[in-house]
Amino acid sequence: MSETGRKAGGPEVSATARRLKALRVEAGLSMAAVARHLGFGHASRYQHYEDRFRRSYLPVELAERLAPLFAQRGVPAEEVMALAGLAPQRNASAGTLSRAPAGPRASKKDLPVLGAAMGGGRGYFFNDGAPKEHALRPPSLAGVANAFAVYVYGDSMEPRYMRGEIVHVNPNRPLTSGCFAVVELTDGRGMIKQFIRQDDRRVVLRQFRPEQELVLERAEIARISRIVGSAES
Repeated sequence: MSETGRKAGGPEVSATARRLKALRVEAGLSMAAVARHLGFGHASRYQHYEDRFRRSYLPVELAERLAPLFAQRGVPAEEVMALAGLAPQRNASAGTLSRAPAGPRASKKDLPVLGAAMGGGRGYFFNDGAPKEHALRPPSLAGVANAFAVYVYGDSMEPRYMRGEIVHVNPNRPLTSGCFAVVELTDGRGMIKQFIRQDDRRVVLRQFRPEQELVLERAEIARISRIVGSAES
């Protein structure tokens, strides 16, 4: 896909995505240059955040990595961090920028990482749901006591979710056709898929690589929980 990709002003992307693109252009950077700075193997991995990103805020970790790059080109770090819902403050003694919470959007590293879910069918969860570590809690999960995160293994959901990313999950949010979800099977395995539909007997899911629909019997599924965000791990 070319750098222009989808029309960024279209209804499928957020104002945050459009603003990110405007800041990159203002900085005089190509998508390929930004992707190299982030250590991404392909520019399309970064392009997702400009042309297909629909959430209100960028992942905090992504904004923190972009801010110094854009600042070198004259774009204030504050403007980049604002895309993640955070407002940097200048540390007078050190002369550097440090993060300060923007109102109720402060993040804490208290989101349990329950394990790793494959893009394909060989995913798993650690220790029957016992967390091995904790990740930054995004604003969308503030106050959600049973929220959790999992790492992505495999590539069957690229370019939406890339190997090594972490996805944020809200088990309380209802499933809707086209949303993305972590599916925990009764044998302890887990997978990340796009939810299509369900009835009393079956659940229909979709993966991207290779593109296909998967049909699971309800008896195989322990729970399906909706993904509400993602971040670089």
